[in-house]
Amino acid sequence: MASLCAQKSSVAGLRASAVRPSASRRPVRVCAKYGEESKYFDLKDLENTTGSWDMYGVEEKKRYPALQETFFKQAADILGRREAINAFVALTGAAGILAWGAKGSAIVELPITTGPREGKTENGKGGSVRSRI
Repeated sequence: MASLCAQKSSVAGLRASAVRPSASRRPVRVCAKYGEESKYFDLKDLENTTGSWDMYGVEEKKRYPALQETFFKQAADILGRREAINAFVALTGAAGILAWGAKGSAIVELPITTGPREGKTENGKGGSVRSRI
């Protein structure tokens, strides 16, 4: 490596020098304290260690309003069948393709939607044979 750095640079005729990175490779001790006596996890005090999981949980059977529950159950039952899922995917895919065909192809300016342009009338390589004679 020293032989490469000792050669002259072609930019300004100056010598290029390489500097080795001075990153320290010493092991570093990571410390995190919890409470007293540097406890990381306390099995005797789980609520303060991991948080109170039961604070926001609802144990009762009725979690949602009745109308919302019936809606989601009916929607899940419909999409639970394989044929219904296949039909849903096919219809949404077809609708997406049709929507792109209606709006997206005009935005991208495909030749089929814009028509022939004025200035480009040659066909193929170099135009017709008559123009060369």
